[in-house]
Amino acid sequence: MTNTRLIAGVSASVLALASTATVTYVATRPSGMSLGVPSSLIAPPTKTFMLTGILTIESDSSDVRTNDTGAADSDCQGTGGYSDLTPGTAVKVSDGAGHVIATGSITSGTAQTSYVYDHNVVTGCQLGFTVNDVPDGLPSYVLTISHRGDQYLTADRAHAPISLTIGG
Repeated sequence: MTNTRLIAGVSASVLALASTATVTYVATRPSGMSLGVPSSLIAPPTKTFMLTGILTIESDSSDVRTNDTGAADSDCQGTGGYSDLTPGTAVKVSDGAGHVIATGSITSGTAQTSYVYDHNVVTGCQLGFTVNDVPDGLPSYVLTISHRGDQYLTADRAHAPISLTIGG
């Protein structure tokens, strides 16, 4: 009888907590048989979206490194003052209160070139970035790439491909 009251008391506590937070709890009987959590206590799955965009470094070849001879469409990344802007660099999305809600990274870079005096000259680098599983339904989002400052986005803007520019 004592075990029955204990389990009932725990269930009442779980129900009281469920109104303010998502609680994952499984009580067991002395025999080891599991008591399942009622489906009314399980939070529905949150809808998410993928935030994508391009960060363009507008600079000459001193701030951009290419993997080829600087031909159009070659891989690139930032150097010098932009050395933190490379594939793998952290991209984070926060809510309006500053809590990080999703993270991603710069995925790739494509060199921008101009044809000058019979050869290509690197004029910049376009770096793609992706953040998966961003919770949907917030009124605004804050995007931060590396340490480059916060970009405040409305919900509509966060759902569209984002285009940012640095340098120039």
